[in-house]
Amino acid sequence: MWGEFEHTVDSKGRMNFPAKLREELGEHFFISKTIGEKCLTVHTEQSWNSIKEKLKGKPSKVALPIERFLFGGACEAEPDKQGRIAIAASLRAYAEITSEVVVVGMDDHAEIWDKALWTEYNSRISAEDIAAFAEEIGL
Repeated sequence: MWGEFEHTVDSKGRMNFPAKLREELGEHFFISKTIGEKCLTVHTEQSWNSIKEKLKGKPSKVALPIERFLFGGACEAEPDKQGRIAIAASLRAYAEITSEVVVVGMDDHAEIWDKALWTEYNSRISAEDIAAFAEEIGL
């Protein structure tokens, strides 16, 4: 999945989720905090279960903080007939989501960013940074 989609969040924390991404994510998906960024990650049921499996059996000193961070505030999402999803208040607060968001397709998942934070993030990444990252991974 890929693309960048702008939407608004209403006072109840609902937003229209892009139809193109709904098709790829399925009828039921999960939203969690994103490790390392002030945004939210939207997981397919399969990728959510994969994360749970990766953490299973790991030492609690390592796994528990991650489990608390990801699972503690996560919410399930099922788009209604209008294609809207509800985002939990705690997740909106974590990602500093106001009324305008950008949903970004990220191959096997999506991210939800507050529009101002997305703009700020993009202003910090230069063409030279992208070129250096691409070279580092052989693109």
